[in-house]
Amino acid sequence: MPSITYKIKEQIGKLVDKTTHLNVAETTEAIAKKFGLSERLVNYTHIELRNKLNEYGYRRVPLSERFLFLPHCLRNSKECKASYTDEGLQCKRCGKCQINELIALAEEVGFQKVFICPGGSMVKKIVMKYKPKAVLGISCFDEANLAFDSMQGTSIAPQATLLLYDGCKDTKANITEVKEKMLLGNSNLIPKETKG
Repeated sequence: MPSITYKIKEQIGKLVDKTTHLNVAETTEAIAKKFGLSERLVNYTHIELRNKLNEYGYRRVPLSERFLFLPHCLRNSKECKASYTDEGLQCKRCGKCQINELIALAEEVGFQKVFICPGGSMVKKIVMKYKPKAVLGISCFDEANLAFDSMQGTSIAPQATLLLYDGCKDTKANITEVKEKMLLGNSNLIPKETKG
């Protein structure tokens, strides 16, 4: 059972994320202009700041209690034979896109569930139904921000990785980065506090 000091640290991250989201966006944009960063790097910086604020809670959740949300735009739109249900795309594991690889990775590390969704409204519905303790989502910048905003005020610890490029069709994920986020806190041990 985590001590009160660990609970305080987790709540600080959630509160800072909730109250500084707009300031983070403005600060990130100012830095980008100063250094001439591309819009992609601006968005990446913004999401990584939000990830960092929520990372403490995410690390504390065992891998077996985490969900992975994949966007349906990762599928190979020309060859995909998967069908949709009320819980998203049901992958046939054909290997013609990254979805199969990401599902296999989530299974290998022990994630509880994987969902392939067409958008944030379905993610929200699934989260309300299953009430996961932590979620990792792969998405475009706008969907990631909406997801972070929708998790505020809940006990869910979110993390996100951005797609390598947007476009809502035949997109790609950064597999290395996804794996890093999946494994955050994989020992699932909270260090013992020292006295004195």
